[in-house]
Amino acid sequence: MGASSRILIVDDHPGVRRGLRSALEGFGHADVVEAAEAESALRMALEQPPDLIIVDLQMPGRNGLELIADLQERGIETTAIVLTGHGSIESAIDAMRRGVFEYIEKPVRSERLKPVVDRALERTAMRRELQQLRREMIRSGRLQEMVGSSPGMVEIYRLIEQVAPTTASVLILGESGTGKEVIARTLHRLSPRAGRAMVAINCAAIPGTLLETELFGHEKGAFTGATAPRSGCFEQADGGTLFLDEIGDMPADLQSKLLRALEERKVRRVGGTSEIPVDVRVVSATNAEIDALLADGRLREDLYFRLNVFTVKIPPLRERIEDIPILAEHFLRLDAPEASRIVGFSDAALRLLVQHAWPGNVRELRNAVQRASILCPEGEIQPEHLPPDLRAPSRAIRSSADGVFVRTGTSLEQAERDIILATLQACGGNKPQTAETLGISLRTLYTRLHSYEGGGKESEPS
Repeated sequence: MGASSRILIVDDHPGVRRGLRSALEGFGHADVVEAAEAESALRMALEQPPDLIIVDLQMPGRNGLELIADLQERGIETTAIVLTGHGSIESAIDAMRRGVFEYIEKPVRSERLKPVVDRALERTAMRRELQQLRREMIRSGRLQEMVGSSPGMVEIYRLIEQVAPTTASVLILGESGTGKEVIARTLHRLSPRAGRAMVAINCAAIPGTLLETELFGHEKGAFTGATAPRSGCFEQADGGTLFLDEIGDMPADLQSKLLRALEERKVRRVGGTSEIPVDVRVVSATNAEIDALLADGRLREDLYFRLNVFTVKIPPLRERIEDIPILAEHFLRLDAPEASRIVGFSDAALRLLVQHAWPGNVRELRNAVQRASILCPEGEIQPEHLPPDLRAPSRAIRSSADGVFVRTGTSLEQAERDIILATLQACGGNKPQTAETLGISLRTLYTRLHSYEGGGKESEPS
């Protein structure tokens, strides 16, 4: 998006509006409009939704966050940048919870504003593309369990649309509880194999001696207790999809047999002598680091290359916090439809959900919502209905870097510095990994480090 993008500036100070408009026009944005307060801004947005809104936090009447809430309630999807001369970590968290893209303290420097505006407009374009994709998938009835509008989820939707119609093997990577099986089921539903079976097996949950018979089946008399022949998962999934969860926990000797079955498209039952042709698309998953699995010999390299024709990586929930309110509402309606007495979550409860680190990812969030729906008699879910660990004082304000806590009253600049340096330490000094974890560019990371004492000893990447 470029010069055709519509940008709405909302600030009660004419000088600020003029300065912002001049800067934006200097960046090449011709369609820039202004409003002095929330009510007129809302009317303008209803008449022609902007691609980006730059709004002051503190204004007479309704403040900037209330304006953003009004826009969201009316279904106006726009990316928002909040400006304030009164920065605090509490207002930053509140802005983040309401879906604000960036939070900038006044006075706003042109060199600071331009990259933020560029990224914000890119996000608007991405969000609209996602909405179109979601509408198409919802219209077909195939989206079902997949929920989220974060950039990470946008990328997953794109990848699924690309790979689902093919026969390529897919490897899904993600921490425990991120929803790997949900991705696998969606891939199957969107594939030409949707009319046939999808069979799922957890390689970590079945002892190696039994896993072979589960995969390939067995003949009568193959072992004690085998009183009748039995088909395995490959045969059951013939013409469909086989989902192998936690593939790194499969015994090494069985991995070689799996590789042979995949290459020859035939299986031999335990105790059998004949080979049975199978047509199976394999989707596999692991919550372990692939490099560690290969280095330790827990995953054969040749099997890895056979399974990893196409990779889908699911970001942990702590890296897509904008999806948390959406997921929480989704689970409330999905798991507790009888809880129509509950109208949603209070602001205080949503604040706790957004601030939590969610080590158990989406699964942990779903459990928390189920618990809250049981304890809440009616009305809005309150903090006391949430699990105790979400209400612990030590977790009151938590950064995306595990173990980093920010006290109320800390300036945004100091809070940002603490989070970046703690994340860098947690990543063992690996700057590309740190940038990826924080969701910022590597150049931005180097710029921040150069601004900290002792952080400017390395040059930026070109």
